[in-house]
Amino acid sequence: MRNVRLFVALLGLACATLAPLQEATARPAKGPTEVVLSRDSDGAWLLEYRFARAAPAWFFVRSSNALHGKPWRARSLQVETPGVRLERIGHYDVLVGDGRPLSSVRIRVTPYIDPIIADYQPVLAFSDGGVGIYSDHHLLAPLASSAAAKELPLDLNGFPFEQVATRLTVRDPGKALLFEGKLYRDAIKLKLEKQQSYIYSGPARAVATPAFVGIIDPGLPQWTRDELDRFTPRLFDFYTQRLGKPTGARPTLLAAWGGTAFKGVSQGGSVLDGMVVMNLKGTGMVDPKPALIAQTRWFIGHEGAHFWMGQTVRAKRRSDSWMTEGGADLMAVRALAHYDPAYDVRARLQRSIDACIAVNGSKPLSGALERGEHRANYDCGAVLMMAAEGAARKRDAKSDLFTWLQMLIEPNRKTGLVTADDWIGAFTAVGGVGAADVRMFLDRGVPDPAAFITELLAANGVAVRRDGARVILT
Repeated sequence: MRNVRLFVALLGLACATLAPLQEATARPAKGPTEVVLSRDSDGAWLLEYRFARAAPAWFFVRSSNALHGKPWRARSLQVETPGVRLERIGHYDVLVGDGRPLSSVRIRVTPYIDPIIADYQPVLAFSDGGVGIYSDHHLLAPLASSAAAKELPLDLNGFPFEQVATRLTVRDPGKALLFEGKLYRDAIKLKLEKQQSYIYSGPARAVATPAFVGIIDPGLPQWTRDELDRFTPRLFDFYTQRLGKPTGARPTLLAAWGGTAFKGVSQGGSVLDGMVVMNLKGTGMVDPKPALIAQTRWFIGHEGAHFWMGQTVRAKRRSDSWMTEGGADLMAVRALAHYDPAYDVRARLQRSIDACIAVNGSKPLSGALERGEHRANYDCGAVLMMAAEGAARKRDAKSDLFTWLQMLIEPNRKTGLVTADDWIGAFTAVGGVGAADVRMFLDRGVPDPAAFITELLAANGVAVRRDGARVILT
């Protein structure tokens, strides 16, 4: 759940296709693009761009869609500059002029406070009027024409687009701003290419514990606040004992309460460099039933696990995010079982197996994000991690998931990156059976996912049986 993690562009792209982007880089910017996001006394937000140089079009580098599959910015941004419009072109939201190069744009903003697909929620809404603003959603890059946006791949790593230095200023008079663990008053200025995180602005005071520093929404149900205060430090102690200290300083926590307008339970979250973000809401969150407490602890466990699987090491390519998401899923399961022997591990892992088979079909896991099947990286990733854990335990009865994860994390701490090759290497090193089949599952897909999962888990010491289309943990 991290950044625009960009992968190498398709080698088959013709030189003629790259020409519009290469032309854009032929006139480099002389200074940074200046972006100002400000809130006036009436609470309205205004976004103003002064571009480093004029260009026919500028595209938002992070342009994931809303959960309903449509562009979220269409609901959030109202362009006020005459002759400028916001369009969806290919995979990206693009600011386009009426034939004149764009040098500055003024936009009225309605904060978008819902989750989006495989990226950070644009704005966290706190019950006391505070907000958490994800900085990198304001980053744009120039294009030689709006048509050039059609040639931009979903993952931009290695693709020749012009990356312009961008300075973001957030102004909220009378409010405290928290960023990277530091407090500011009224305004904060940062460099987007180096500082990508949430900026909190609002009336709440930061709180600090040995495990984190941050903002806990005063509107959260008391039992949830208690869980954050009590369980989170124990969780981080456990992970640190098993995997060593995570990269970076003490985490910053933003825990927002979305109220009870939503019927049921909604728990969303993510981890950035040095930050845990939680967004909780729903009528079902009010009554702390045992199942809800277990679910909330699992949620904290998953998000906390990303400080190791996602921050200490992260997937080099977005298509390999099954390692970090599946790893965090299984880490949370094992942490809960450590603290609560009554926790139903089998039922939780069975859901991952069922969901992996249902969503993945015979398609390659590496293409899940492009297909919009981001949950496959969680569920199928957890299944693959179960196989690695089983292989480690089969080789040495004293081993478990965390001893195997050390083999994946420690050799890659310096670079902070892991690949599917690294995973398969660590899997093979403990005698894992079926590496070639895993590679096929990732890159090409398998004709019968249930058969693949049955054979992979059974061969690596995880007891399963087939029951028609299902694979049952026994």
